[in-house]
Amino acid sequence: MNSVQEKQKMRKKNMKLFPIYKAFAWDFLFFYTIDFLFLTQIKGIEASSVVLKSTFYSFFIVVMQIPSNIIVEFLGRKNSIILGNILNCLYMVILMLTKNLGDLVFAELISAIASTIKNVAEPSLLNESVPPSKYKNVIFSKISAKGAMGYYIFNAMSKVIAGCLFAINGYLPIICSLGVLIITVIISMHFIEPVQKKRHSNDILGKKEIKEIKEGFTYILSSERLKALILSASLIVSLLVILTNYHVSLLQELKLSSVVIGAIAAIGSIISAFASKVQELYNSRLKNKTLTVTALLLSISTMVGGICGLKANQYVVLLIIVIMTNLIYNFCYGMYYTIIDKYLKSFANKQIDTKIFAAKNFFSCIVRVISGLFASFLLGRMNTAYSMIIIGVIFTILYILMEKYMKNRVGLKPEQYSKNEVKYDEQKSLLNKEKINDIT
Repeated sequence: MNSVQEKQKMRKKNMKLFPIYKAFAWDFLFFYTIDFLFLTQIKGIEASSVVLKSTFYSFFIVVMQIPSNIIVEFLGRKNSIILGNILNCLYMVILMLTKNLGDLVFAELISAIASTIKNVAEPSLLNESVPPSKYKNVIFSKISAKGAMGYYIFNAMSKVIAGCLFAINGYLPIICSLGVLIITVIISMHFIEPVQKKRHSNDILGKKEIKEIKEGFTYILSSERLKALILSASLIVSLLVILTNYHVSLLQELKLSSVVIGAIAAIGSIISAFASKVQELYNSRLKNKTLTVTALLLSISTMVGGICGLKANQYVVLLIIVIMTNLIYNFCYGMYYTIIDKYLKSFANKQIDTKIFAAKNFFSCIVRVISGLFASFLLGRMNTAYSMIIIGVIFTILYILMEKYMKNRVGLKPEQYSKNEVKYDEQKSLLNKEKINDIT
């Protein structure tokens, strides 16, 4: 089989397998929402400490970002994905054995290593599996969105089941999550490595990878477009992570049962699936305002949820509004995670894509550490409703400032960007080759 046939086989198999893989492996099934209840009710850990665990997680991601990028370059995308999924299995085992905050911090270290590896390797594997053409971004987006929609559907079902299982035994949802993770390890073994590299004997320590990462980060820091996108990604994902625990904490304070909370979370996952499905239409309507509108919708709904949460245990209409703000959060969640990788990989090829994803994760987690510490500080001193109001106000101001910074930097036509911005534009290189072929 010649190299052309091998590439065709690789692309066909990876593009077919990726949505199935993502549906199971994008994030933990049977876990979120129940994890907060598991740690506070079963393990007896305070709510503020559970929020703080996300901060430790973000800190570890910052520390591990460059080492994880080296691992991906050294092991390859396929093997890195397999390793990340195995580490996630270990994370679940440690979580079930956790007795205190110290154990939880160690578990978050394992999870952070897995996440940094997967967050770099997964989008890069798909990016390098899609054949270069002017439709590459559309194909990438559709495959990614298909996998995301599958995940949200499975997640909706798993949250209903997890809520019921938790009422029987708090460990059952975690065991189910571990079972799914074992399946993801098996699925990931069937990928074909898209980028074959010849390793020289004098490059055992990864000196070449370190040099490439340095060059990549230098380019990213010189790109106004990428800096604006990474800033927006950092601010949006920080609030999403905070609200993952805040919304559950608020519903718990309002005395809702684990079954009801699981049902609300399941509906939220369906909303996320819908958001991922309509992201092309949403993006075509809002264009370069997509991230800003999503961010402000998220922060304003956080304020509204907090205000209504103050009296939601007395008035049913306020409780309904609190639940609606939770669903708005899920819409923003589904929208953001579907479009951000597409934005970041525009004008990127295999030389730079892993560095861009690594830089986004690196800077996002720095912001998450700072915001997570503040969110934990607030929750340790006041109830969740007041904490949400304060967080919502702060992030609304930040998002308005973010919009001003992004203006004239993001969403321009390719010809409006500088030569440096499109230095790694794969489509541009393809068009140049076509022109040369036409001439010859």
